[in-house]
Amino acid sequence: MIKDKLEYYLKQINAMKLFKIAIGSSIAIIIANGLGLQYSPSAGIITLLSVQDTKKETFLIAGRRFLSFFMAIGIAFLLFQSMGYLPITFGLFLLVFVGCSYLFRLQDGISMSSVLTTHFLIEKNMELSFIGNELAIMMIGVFIAIIFNLYIPKNIEAVKSDMRKVEEEIKEILSIFSQCMLKNCNQVPCGNAKANNFEAVNLAVKEGIGKEISPCILADKFEQLDTDLKKALTKAYENMNNTLLSDTRYYIQYFEMRRNQLTLLRQMKEQLNIITTVQKQAVPISEFIIKIAGTFHEYNNAEDLLVELSYIKESFKKEPNPLTREEFENRAVLYLLLNSIDNFLKAKRNFVANISPEEIKIYWNE
Repeated sequence: MIKDKLEYYLKQINAMKLFKIAIGSSIAIIIANGLGLQYSPSAGIITLLSVQDTKKETFLIAGRRFLSFFMAIGIAFLLFQSMGYLPITFGLFLLVFVGCSYLFRLQDGISMSSVLTTHFLIEKNMELSFIGNELAIMMIGVFIAIIFNLYIPKNIEAVKSDMRKVEEEIKEILSIFSQCMLKNCNQVPCGNAKANNFEAVNLAVKEGIGKEISPCILADKFEQLDTDLKKALTKAYENMNNTLLSDTRYYIQYFEMRRNQLTLLRQMKEQLNIITTVQKQAVPISEFIIKIAGTFHEYNNAEDLLVELSYIKESFKKEPNPLTREEFENRAVLYLLLNSIDNFLKAKRNFVANISPEEIKIYWNE
């Protein structure tokens, strides 16, 4: 138990970020010392505060801190010159400065600018030369952090790996749905549940046989897919924020599309749970779902599948009317299921339709 917790906490540590903070802060102090600046250790603290998880975040925070610094200088100069270099004056400075920082959304600079302002209080000096000293300290700390954060390894391969993993998980869920069309999976107790996979279910559908699948299997797979999608989106956003000269929102849009499809899969699952008996109309739907799973990948625009689905819907309309209430209710659920499948496929079609030719050339030809 303790070992597992230790391993978990160690995985949360960003070793590269720690290296950048330690080495960068030391270099900032050395440079400040070499230039003969007062309070040179503050340059190291500013580097520590300025090293962020992504390149864009580092640049944005650096800009906010420069604005925050100049605002702090203006407020401190007015207060110290009019009221003297007293602790109560510094308290009033914090009251005004922190309030203005939140007002103008410059909270990132509060700690750094407050520390630098204490130097004015200690030295009882706000001459231009000393203000230049503080500005130099800040510039050294921030620029060292920027330089060190210019190197952040891209996680494109990890993002692509997540894409393939999510696709496989959705294929498995679709394959299980296909089998559930031919047997009431919600009637199978959890104790008999066995893991399934795309190939096994595909064979089961073709041969009219199959292992028993319980709701527990689907619940586990939905939970895993939801978790993996959240992690994948986090990596996609990190990748976008670490890419300064190119636009990588494609990956974010891709995972958002899959998350939309996850919602539709949950809807389909609820509809399958309502079915009480297997209707003959379930067979072509089952075969169609397994076909979706078999052709499921990033580059499929789903156009052909949507055409085939329209034929299935038309064939439904030509079926004789149901003879019993139970048959009517189950037929109605099947039609709702077809609409959910339609929305599932349209989500992918719309995603592809919104991709520019440049994005297709970049991301589909990689």
